[in-house]
Amino acid sequence: RFDSGIGKKTPWGTDLELGTTWSRLDNTLNREVPPSLFNPEYSSFTGLTVTQPLLRDFGPDVNLTSILIARKEADIASLNWLGQVQATVAGVVKRYVDLAAAYRSLNVRDEAIALAQKLVEDNRSRRDEGKMTDVDVQEAEVAVSIRQEERISADTDYVERLNALRVLINPVDAPMVGGRIVPTTPFQTRRPDMDREALMSLAKENRDDYEVARLELEREESRVAYALNQKKPRVDLQASVGSYGLDGDFSGTYDESFSGQGPEWSVGLQVSIPLGNRQAKQQLAIARKQAEQARLKEARLDLVVALELDTVINRIETAAKRLETARKTSALSRSFLESESQRMKEGKSTSFHVLEKQTDLSASRTRELIASADLQKAIADLWVVTGTVLDQYKVSVSDRVESPDQQGYVPLELKVEK
Repeated sequence: RFDSGIGKKTPWGTDLELGTTWSRLDNTLNREVPPSLFNPEYSSFTGLTVTQPLLRDFGPDVNLTSILIARKEADIASLNWLGQVQATVAGVVKRYVDLAAAYRSLNVRDEAIALAQKLVEDNRSRRDEGKMTDVDVQEAEVAVSIRQEERISADTDYVERLNALRVLINPVDAPMVGGRIVPTTPFQTRRPDMDREALMSLAKENRDDYEVARLELEREESRVAYALNQKKPRVDLQASVGSYGLDGDFSGTYDESFSGQGPEWSVGLQVSIPLGNRQAKQQLAIARKQAEQARLKEARLDLVVALELDTVINRIETAAKRLETARKTSALSRSFLESESQRMKEGKSTSFHVLEKQTDLSASRTRELIASADLQKAIADLWVVTGTVLDQYKVSVSDRVESPDQQGYVPLELKVEK
């Protein structure tokens, strides 16, 4: 026996099959009771068979479910990938901010060393004039050593933050790998608009989470609809038309078939009702539970985004207040240092008090740098929460990246020291 054919299934569930069946039969009746017509007998049937489901597997919504789900999952994967890109961009920005703060901290340490060295020179001059002792000079020299040690630690921190940034930006320039990156992009001093309603609307418009939640819900609802259909009994309308041929050899049976020896056609219904149908019921229960989880996730998304927005706004406001206070403290510390230095020249103060004011100035400038960096990072987090980080930092993402040169990078100004 030999069967062969080609078939096609339409979105409506219709099965179309054009095929042929050939068989060889050794008929004992023909062999033992003459006169025999054919021994052995060769028979064939060639025709078209159409099967149309009427309940289960009927309609494009059911038969295209797997394709629709695959498309939605592809869209979800693309959106999740885009979310990872945004998180990476924000990570680059924040690591750049850390690098910039560490680099500027070196300037603070350099100023502290310069002030202490100036005090050493002044104290030596006063000692030579008999106005100070060796203890005053040594006290200032110890301060220089301490500040130099702090400068070394700050340089180590700068290198660590530099390498952390390199991990993300993956530089391909050899000088960048071996040299030092000098950040030149200034910190943002103006706070963004803190209108919560406007920011919430911006998040709803731009965040990929909302589109992902919608696609996930549609995907699960498609699975529910498919599971509901699979609970139905199978009722199929079947029809076939073709020609039957019988002869004493292989080629002859097809000659007889194509010459119309035995035309055949049939129409009927095939009904199948599974008892219990537990598998379909379980699949429906699972699909409904997953759909309910998707609905809850979509409904909860507004609350999650609102809380994230509240957190980042609070961080921005707190960092801005800290920065404002730190700037005032730095200005006052510098003024106090100048006053104390003048008092020492007049013999009304000591080297110890001047060094104390220098330490206060260095500490206040460091706090100002930290507050400024925290503000920049909080602003970057705000753009992540609102889904606009790529627009804010002018990063474009291509659907197809053929080489590293086509990737979008954060437009930071970097200078390489050789």
